[in-house]
Amino acid sequence: MLKRVLRKLGMGAAAGAGGEEFTTARATEDGSVDSPLIRLQLVSRVFGAGKVETHALRDVSLEIERGEFVGVNGPSGCGKTTLLSILGLMDVPTSGSYTLNGVDVAKLDAATRARARNREIGFIFQSFNLLGDLSVWENVELPLTYHSMPASERRDRVAAALQKVDLIQRAKHMPSQLSGGHQQ
Repeated sequence: MLKRVLRKLGMGAAAGAGGEEFTTARATEDGSVDSPLIRLQLVSRVFGAGKVETHALRDVSLEIERGEFVGVNGPSGCGKTTLLSILGLMDVPTSGSYTLNGVDVAKLDAATRARARNREIGFIFQSFNLLGDLSVWENVELPLTYHSMPASERRDRVAAALQKVDLIQRAKHMPSQLSGGHQQ
């Protein structure tokens, strides 16, 4: 069940110190966490310059708490993809601030943003984005290889994930051998 649905977003560079580690928000003495998982404050994103500017996002403010499910919907061109690109650390706002797990992402260098993207953010894409020349097993395992995880732990996690979605029997299949539902 969605706790919150963002309706129309409306028509609407980060550089930092090198090599810093991504550190998340701290728990307070009573065990609660001292900040929302995601906080956007007056975020705008403008593409182009001069006479032709496109305001993809304009002054979007948003807080998402841990464990909260959020849906984003709106008409074509309203800024949904731009918002998700910013939240996914693939783009940066033109103005405003974005805090992820208590960390101002504008202060992160590219390598640290990449680590945060790898460890803190996940997307389920509308298209399946499976690599056609890798098996189902290999497609599931690939992101885990970026965590420098031992092979035995990767095997256990991949097997558990495929069993959870009832695809362990198709682990050796290629994406083209799956139905659309199985690919998703």
